[in-house]
Amino acid sequence: MSEDHITEIQQIIESMQSGLVELFDQLRELRRRLDAANIELPAEIKPAALFSEVSRISASEKLEGHSISSSPVKAPLPEKVESTTSESDHESISTSETDHSVETKPSDIDSASITAARVARLLDPIAHELNTGEAPAEILAEYLLAAKEYLITKENPNEKVARDMDVVLKFLHARGKRGIRDEERDNILRRIKRWKAHLST
Repeated sequence: MSEDHITEIQQIIESMQSGLVELFDQLRELRRRLDAANIELPAEIKPAALFSEVSRISASEKLEGHSISSSPVKAPLPEKVESTTSESDHESISTSETDHSVETKPSDIDSASITAARVARLLDPIAHELNTGEAPAEILAEYLLAAKEYLITKENPNEKVARDMDVVLKFLHARGKRGIRDEERDNILRRIKRWKAHLST
């Protein structure tokens, strides 16, 4: 496969990843706004219910030739039930709250996929520029600094990656308008792979 074809495939993948991240960002913004207006919405269209429906539909679409019933499976009732009406009502409310929390809890797999896509969207273009060798060091430094400020925040700190990025930034600033030598490029590419592995978990 020629380098042009590989480049086109990489661009398509980057575009898909970017679209995926933007979609999930929009979904989170929609959830936030719906939560803010939660009091004004009727019970049947609460935000949690909307997103739990999306979650169930997405899961069913991934299964080929299998169908999952949306109604809960009811266990057989015992022959004799010795409980008061108030105890039965309390149990029903507890079960409903449990089901609700399970439905609205985000999937760990989906969360990891979103994080990995966001990391790839920011670091893959830097790796691409390094491979082509067209961008000078100071331009790569700008890209890397922007990626660092977006990926490493107070809410999502990662001191190990941050320190490693600072080392590379210092080197790139020192190179200025000059290009990157082959051995330096390979070293930075290895570091980028490590960053992606640490930040995607």
